[in-house]
Amino acid sequence: MNNSKTWFFLFLIFFCTSVSYSQNFITGIYSGVNFSDIHGQDFGGKWEPKPGPTQAFYLGYSFNRSIGIQTGINFSTVYYEHKSTSYPVVYYPYDLNDMIAPYYYPADDKMDFSFLRVPLLLTVSIPSAIQFNMKAGLIFSFMQGHSLNYNNNYYPTEPDNTKKKDFGYMFSSGISYPLSDKIKATFNVSYLTGRKHFLENSNLRQGSSEYTLGIDYEFIKKNKTNINPKSVSDSSSKKVTVTYWGGVDVSWNALDVDREMYSTVFGPSLGFSVNFPLGHGCSFISGVSFERKGYSMNDSSALFFRHMNSTPMYSVNAKIFTDYAIIPVLFSLPIGKSQKVFINFGPWLGLKLNARNVGVAYNEERSASSYSVMKTVVYDDLERLIKDNDLGWIFRTGVSLPLFNKYKVDLALQYSSGFKDVYNKSLFADQQNLSIQDFVIRNRTISFLIGFTIPPPGTIK
Repeated sequence: MNNSKTWFFLFLIFFCTSVSYSQNFITGIYSGVNFSDIHGQDFGGKWEPKPGPTQAFYLGYSFNRSIGIQTGINFSTVYYEHKSTSYPVVYYPYDLNDMIAPYYYPADDKMDFSFLRVPLLLTVSIPSAIQFNMKAGLIFSFMQGHSLNYNNNYYPTEPDNTKKKDFGYMFSSGISYPLSDKIKATFNVSYLTGRKHFLENSNLRQGSSEYTLGIDYEFIKKNKTNINPKSVSDSSSKKVTVTYWGGVDVSWNALDVDREMYSTVFGPSLGFSVNFPLGHGCSFISGVSFERKGYSMNDSSALFFRHMNSTPMYSVNAKIFTDYAIIPVLFSLPIGKSQKVFINFGPWLGLKLNARNVGVAYNEERSASSYSVMKTVVYDDLERLIKDNDLGWIFRTGVSLPLFNKYKVDLALQYSSGFKDVYNKSLFADQQNLSIQDFVIRNRTISFLIGFTIPPPGTIK
């Protein structure tokens, strides 16, 4: 695991560690659906996200009310399907007496894999009326069976070897709701990515997202015997609040050169923040959000994802999406005596989760006897070409409105600026003999956010 992800986990431990109320052993089951998301594919064609079943049993241990570990057994079946996406839309011979050869449309390629997986995860829980949970760590995969159905589309020949073992990363977030003193209902969204190339002579890596429902059961519980409930109730940690955010991101490329060649894209923003009061209405804020950044292009270009001044080959209408886990470190200041209006500012770290180029491109070809237009559906992986992390600055302003006395609703407008060039420029220069200056892209985002602040446990009557 790279250094940025290691610091990410250490940071979560730092800001989420709290008073040790109890130590719990937790077991549970969950079931749901996964959607395939293959990684490392070469350019050309589209891999359709296909649904498949997921079931799991897990066992966890919580050191305190915030930090724990989890393992278990996960059984999943992942379905991949590759579609041919280049096909003619116009073919017109100048001499109508010429024979028009029929076009060949290759069939789809399909791959099915069944896995037994063992995760080893760090878990972080944010105490509130509805508990928010995050999990991250390693997952080890053991292939139980597979099927490869090729039609000479993506591979000219069937690969000789399929790797049976793999390891990768797993990120998960979700909520749990208590049904009784020891039983909780859970909903989780997870993101899994493998690290090994699972087919010989290819760059393909396993990947999927999961959506599951489950039940938690605390079957052993060690309570601290010398905790004074009154002192806990009166401690400053009671003032810590959790805000759940959701909204829409409007992102674009901040490049000065050729800026007119690019435009905005829209994406979701979801996450939570933990607010630590500092006094006089000021607070320190951190947390995690999942955001989609990027830009769009609608121009003639030699590439599908970046405007090039070289001889254009395609008329491109495409969007470039990069998904990040965003970790902000913000300070909040109130404006006015009512403290309902606020400003937040500070740096952020973004860890790349996924990067993809989607859209359509048209290529015209002329000859002495014919004219043709070829359409390509663009659905290309850009993970290797975009850096693993980004840094930037956030400025947010908004208003906090009381709701049902104890709760709050926050309405906010946020501007986020990236400091780094997101493309791996050395890779372009080395492999494609292109100028490094042709690949300078910086993230800029305006977000429209709605937050719901939940008071600390014990204060809700």
